[in-house]
Amino acid sequence: MDRQTSKDAQRRARQPAHEKKRGKRPPSLGKRLLRTLSQWAMAGYIWLLRLTCRIDIVAGREHLEDTLTRATPVVPCAWHQRLVPSGLFLRSLVERGMHVGFLISPSREGEFMSRVARNHRVEPIRGSSSRTGREAMQALVEAVAHGISPMMYGDGPRGPARVFKTGAVILASRTGAPLFLVGAAASRYWQVKSWDRMHVPKPFCRFKIAVGEPWPIGQLHAKHEAEDIAEQLGQRLDSLCEVAHNAD
Repeated sequence: MDRQTSKDAQRRARQPAHEKKRGKRPPSLGKRLLRTLSQWAMAGYIWLLRLTCRIDIVAGREHLEDTLTRATPVVPCAWHQRLVPSGLFLRSLVERGMHVGFLISPSREGEFMSRVARNHRVEPIRGSSSRTGREAMQALVEAVAHGISPMMYGDGPRGPARVFKTGAVILASRTGAPLFLVGAAASRYWQVKSWDRMHVPKPFCRFKIAVGEPWPIGQLHAKHEAEDIAEQLGQRLDSLCEVAHNAD
């Protein structure tokens, strides 16, 4: 170590701790309180929808019944815009024997959502597809091996909207669980000015669900195969959502 490097090291050692590490300040009490209230409001909203909204299968009931009869895991797929109606539809299948799982961030907020998921008898799968993609995929594979059907929102969490990524295709290929496409529409909803223009269903509305035929994915030999299937998957989901939206 030369003399200048040694002096720099000594200077850093004399610095106060707050100058050595300028990390993010912890959130204020007001922000923590607001976050807690918003989380509990979300949990209450989910319960309200479960208690007041009706779920109607408008297309593909035979595919749903066949899937439930087989009692083996599937990889449910939907658009992030329809997260609420499609998610609550999947939740309604728990009583009929489907073990449903959702990928939830490993963050502090994710811990709260994991508790909410368990309260609704849904399995939280901890991982982030955007930050720890490899670990998230491993967690999803293990979940399927334990009989869980993990819901996949192929254009989430950041988009672009209605461009399905390859994660669900790769998961289906690795596990042998077929893709299970869910087109969903709420009869009445608010639309959020978010990247996906999310639909927030209103209480006492009707969830219209169109289910696609289960789609098994064999072994993938090249990256472009997964990309081609993901593109087809997006097209099929668009069609199913259109059927659900136009149903009487």
